[in-house]
Amino acid sequence: MKHLLLTILAIVAIATGASAATKEDNAPARDHGHFAWGAEVGGSIDMSANDMSTIDFTALLGYRRSWIKFLGAGVGMDIMVSNSCRSFPIFANLKTSFSSRPQLLFMDVRAGISINYLPDDLTQTGAYAFAGVGFNLASGKTFASHLTLGYSFVDRRDVNHNEHHLDFSPLHYASVRLGIAF
Repeated sequence: MKHLLLTILAIVAIATGASAATKEDNAPARDHGHFAWGAEVGGSIDMSANDMSTIDFTALLGYRRSWIKFLGAGVGMDIMVSNSCRSFPIFANLKTSFSSRPQLLFMDVRAGISINYLPDDLTQTGAYAFAGVGFNLASGKTFASHLTLGYSFVDRRDVNHNEHHLDFSPLHYASVRLGIAF
């Protein structure tokens, strides 16, 4: 987990350093990018028949520049509605429309790990991934709001606990999130 966090921080540091190019006197003004942070709230419907639908909260911290709507790291809390299980995804996130001009749609991709709190006080760590499409909503000089729709994957594995074999299959979600970035 330390290696993943160090990798995410390195990506953010490299992206931030890449924007520090100096401007020539006759060159047109450029967007040198800036620090960005945001939050999202949403829900995910369990498509794997495990009755594990969630309410999701996410915090994001990273960088924004021209065609990169957001590049950074995030942490989330996915609270299962029908039981006391929880998942805490920690991930790298890229949001981009592949255009420096404002666009209605953008791509949202996340990859990382999820710390899963399971029944019987069991904890395990598995892979986490999200891929979706975002829709830009209201925006101003210092903020931008969006709505994302996509697919989420949370890896879980079977566990042997107290001489019993417990089956925990991976989770597949249809996710929707409302977010704001500053």
